[in-house]
Amino acid sequence: MHKLYKVKRGKGIQMKKETIWIVLASTIALLISSILTFRIVNGGIPLMDRLSAPLVKNLEGNIFFLVFRWITELGSGTFLTPFSIIMAILIAMYYKQFLAGFFIFTGTLLGYRMNHWIKVLVQRERPRILEAAEGQGYSFPSGHAMVSLIGYGLIIYFLYRYLKNTTTKQWIFWSGIILIFLIGMSRFVIRVHYLSDVLAGFAFGFLFLISWIGLYLLISYLQDRLFRISKT
Repeated sequence: MHKLYKVKRGKGIQMKKETIWIVLASTIALLISSILTFRIVNGGIPLMDRLSAPLVKNLEGNIFFLVFRWITELGSGTFLTPFSIIMAILIAMYYKQFLAGFFIFTGTLLGYRMNHWIKVLVQRERPRILEAAEGQGYSFPSGHAMVSLIGYGLIIYFLYRYLKNTTTKQWIFWSGIILIFLIGMSRFVIRVHYLSDVLAGFAFGFLFLISWIGLYLLISYLQDRLFRISKT
């Protein structure tokens, strides 16, 4: 009985710590997205853009540019959309988690729509146009940064939730985080986005991801309650 109490208490403390970190990260993301949006809507150029722009001005054609030009394709709609659909189906079928599969697919698609709406509202011009890398239309926030964080983030979350092997879970988590970061930064390196576009994309994407997972957990909880009530 005492051991059971210690286990429950330990889980409770861990949940509190996780909640604190999520609230802190969400607050930071909200501040970043709000400040940058306000600055750009009012015609300002963030200091980070003035300082960082020269760093990537003359990279085109070298190996560094070519590597990031390839990485950026992993965040393109032509790759991420079908990939999220495939992963949604696999998770739904293999783990019998059909709601999780639905949330991966719809979350990614809705992420694209939200990114488009924000871009239309802000209407920031790009540093340059590069149609071959989906570098056209408005610039703020970066769709690759935002939707990669949402799409890959959802896949990482559900794999981490349902996989049993701890080593595999950690490998997927950190590999996914690095991939998302590199995809976002690739947009800055190939100069189709300002650095502030990428940072705002990550911030908006994180806020959407946390909200979408929260909605999933709420619906899952209500489903479980309804199931228990129907069995009594």
